[in-house]
Amino acid sequence: MDDFSIFLDHGTTTRPSDFLISQMQPFFKRHWFCPSAPYLKGKEPFATINQTIKNIMKFLGGDSKDRFIFTSCGAEAISQIYFSVALDESLTSGKNHFMTTKSEDASFLMGIDRLKSIGIEKKWALLNHEGILTPERLKQTLSNRTALVSLSWANSLTGVIQPIELLGEICREKEVLLHVDASDVLGKLYFNFRDLPIDFLTFDGDRLYAPKGTGGLLMKHFAKLDPLIPDGMQQQGLRGGTLNLPALVGLGIAFEELEEHMNILSMENARLRDQFEESIALLLKDALFLFRESPRLPNVSLIAFPGVHHELLAFHLAEQNIYPSFGGGRHQKLSELLIGMGVQIEVARSALSFSLGRETTEEEIKKASGIVIDTVKKCQKLSEAMI
Repeated sequence: MDDFSIFLDHGTTTRPSDFLISQMQPFFKRHWFCPSAPYLKGKEPFATINQTIKNIMKFLGGDSKDRFIFTSCGAEAISQIYFSVALDESLTSGKNHFMTTKSEDASFLMGIDRLKSIGIEKKWALLNHEGILTPERLKQTLSNRTALVSLSWANSLTGVIQPIELLGEICREKEVLLHVDASDVLGKLYFNFRDLPIDFLTFDGDRLYAPKGTGGLLMKHFAKLDPLIPDGMQQQGLRGGTLNLPALVGLGIAFEELEEHMNILSMENARLRDQFEESIALLLKDALFLFRESPRLPNVSLIAFPGVHHELLAFHLAEQNIYPSFGGGRHQKLSELLIGMGVQIEVARSALSFSLGRETTEEEIKKASGIVIDTVKKCQKLSEAMI
């Protein structure tokens, strides 16, 4: 991907800044010791770890008693929660239902499935036509066998934001643990973890402009958690393996930059996203803007182009250095996700997700909208000629 590319798939991955990369370098070259070695206590690497975790906790709004675990990715953090709840809750209480939605990524769905052999059952909470899990639907779905509700705060392909605080209140009332992945709302929505009825919060650094191979798990101080990889020496015994100090430093810098760019990610992206949609709507009268009336992320636009298969459209856009998403990779295929949410098959198979980033410019949006419009029209003509 060259400098002339217009990357509109920031819900899948993001690019760390040059400054962030430069700040990691000393911890590869000079501070290469094992950071948990007792003779380093009080020295620079040890102090850096403590300060970095303290800064991340402050950004997330964690209480001083809450615990933060640095992981290799969001998927690892989610798996650790599932493993721990299965061992500590389900095997002792008999509450073996893990509840999630059909809009979640592979780390949720496959993470629960792998525990099926020890009696864990995956249960579905159904979304409404706006892509939202309402408190009423959650309340109807919970049972006395529900141990955990596991949700993404927002979906990076559809942009839909879930009413997490209301859902959390119901989970507390029913004495059900709640896990929320915040990867797609960090830097876009303000919140304090200490004030929310959430037991476990996870995130993937790859989607926060942090280095790949970073993630995190923040848990309330009263929640129980077992290590996924037993070691006993690292992070209060909750994660095995030598701490990846350069990556942790990079994650800390990424959180500092999230705070600096909050207005861009929450306001400027929304302005450019709306401008992009207005341009498309003006010249493509049959374009459908999905979940536009739902609470949604400020940087995501999900558009269906009737008569054009999204993979074909994405292929031709990529030839012109425009990169939206139709899912895949860490995500479900967009068409399958939408069909599971009740969207008509023809609409689902013509939809593309466009997600802006903090480096997206107005010039890029104007150029991208023009190319999308022209490419859709060409694809529609080609489809008509083949009928």
